[in-house]
Amino acid sequence: MTNFPVLSAILFVPLLGAIGALLLPRLAGWGWALLATLVDLALALSLIPRLGAGAVHLLALNEHLPWLPDTGINYTLSADGINLFLLSLNALLTLVAVGASLNVARTGDRPRQYLALMMLLSFGMQGVFLATNLFLFYVFWEVMLVPAYLLVGMFGGPRRGYAAIKFVLYTTAGSLLMLVAIIATGVAVSGAHHTAYTLDLAALLNAGVPEHPQIILFLGFTAAFAVKSGLFPLHGWVPDAYSQSPVPVVVLIAGVMAKTGVYGFVRFCLPLFPQAAHTLTPLLETLAVVGILYFALQALVALDFMKLLAYVSISHMSVIVLGIFALNVQGIEGGIFTMVTHGISIAALFLIAGAIETRTQTRRLADFGALATKLPWLATVFMIVALSALGLPGLNSFAGEFLAFLGTFQSSVLFGVLGTLVVIPAAWYMLRFFQGTMEGLVPEGSPVVASRLVDLRAGEWLPLLPLLALIIVLGIVPNLLTQPMQQPVTEILGRILPAATSTSTGDVPSRNAPARYIVTVQARQTYVLHTASSPASNEREQTRGGA
Repeated sequence: MTNFPVLSAILFVPLLGAIGALLLPRLAGWGWALLATLVDLALALSLIPRLGAGAVHLLALNEHLPWLPDTGINYTLSADGINLFLLSLNALLTLVAVGASLNVARTGDRPRQYLALMMLLSFGMQGVFLATNLFLFYVFWEVMLVPAYLLVGMFGGPRRGYAAIKFVLYTTAGSLLMLVAIIATGVAVSGAHHTAYTLDLAALLNAGVPEHPQIILFLGFTAAFAVKSGLFPLHGWVPDAYSQSPVPVVVLIAGVMAKTGVYGFVRFCLPLFPQAAHTLTPLLETLAVVGILYFALQALVALDFMKLLAYVSISHMSVIVLGIFALNVQGIEGGIFTMVTHGISIAALFLIAGAIETRTQTRRLADFGALATKLPWLATVFMIVALSALGLPGLNSFAGEFLAFLGTFQSSVLFGVLGTLVVIPAAWYMLRFFQGTMEGLVPEGSPVVASRLVDLRAGEWLPLLPLLALIIVLGIVPNLLTQPMQQPVTEILGRILPAATSTSTGDVPSRNAPARYIVTVQARQTYVLHTASSPASNEREQTRGGA
């Protein structure tokens, strides 16, 4: 089993699920898709014993096959503590989304196409998280776009056409700029070091991207990543796409696809372009802080609770970006941790919102009141998830957001203060949503009065239960996520810190200098890193002792 290509299996199982869902009858196709997601989740979880214990290095687990080697294009997949839990998150939320689509499989329109597109979207997202050849990464980035567009455009709400076109225009423009930056990155590295053209991430990191083109290349990648993550001001597609998508689809788009953008910052932008990352950090932090506060205020005035959740989602995504660009261990770990916990919480919130809409046939907050008296279990689940979204200590979101803000304060007190101001409108908009729907009086003439209200059914409990369990478990034992990511995050910072030093002094670090940089991770654990340019470019030592 040691030679079993587990990364390729994680990648292609959803594609097999898509093919089976397309060819089989309604319920059989749904069952096949559900089975495929269960297998994919089991395979993703099987990586935890291999990557979740000890000091596992950056890109620790690899699968490599030549594809078009003369053009620098190879089939290269990698896994480490950075993408370990994102793979599991994608598989889990695909399982939740397929499980929540049972009614579509039974009586919905075009269920085979719906389920196949959902599995194809999961396939594309697994490819984005796994690919470490830049061209292969771009292929999966585009594969992810097609089913997302079709799911919104074919199965969405009344304004689905407008939402789908807006989504495509934003994402296509960003993707085109990233493609140019990918090609140019390979050209810059091969030209500077007189080596063969390659787009494999490990080879590019070992060679090092020249300093002068880094800013323009960084911005090319950022154009695509900022659109996907809904970073201000490139967020315009988000409220329409989220509010017009079917609930199981928005679980995948908000819960997983948005994370591909911030993942791209960590996996590619920071290690490949360290000087640019240091130079452009104030810009990214400014956009993140503006987004955090602006989106929170938009959530406060939203009349439609699906749009409210859309703004809540991208406000939290901006917290992730803010933590990542603190450029320290706490900030980056907090950002990665929050990617996972945000995916869990926002998926649960959209499932709850969908359950409310299904029963009342309305999304207008002004129509609601007193649902808790008739739907006590729904109200209880809603309360737990709302407290999770607020970052209540003891629930899943607290540790990640605390680390992200702690890292931000260590980097910049100003951005730390501005970022944490979000707790005020966050408490307000979540209470507005929960209390407005569950408590108070039902307004006269509201469609809720005539609605047939039934509490959570078994088919609604099953998708919610694993999310609720993770909300509690990750709140109690957050180091399940933080421990595996320590070493790869520290290695990324080992590339950024010398770049930051050279930028601040005006000196370009020698590619042959055997420099070492120490980053404290825990009170009793430090990692000593060799820079990739040193003679021991592939040697990494872990030393333990007092900090």
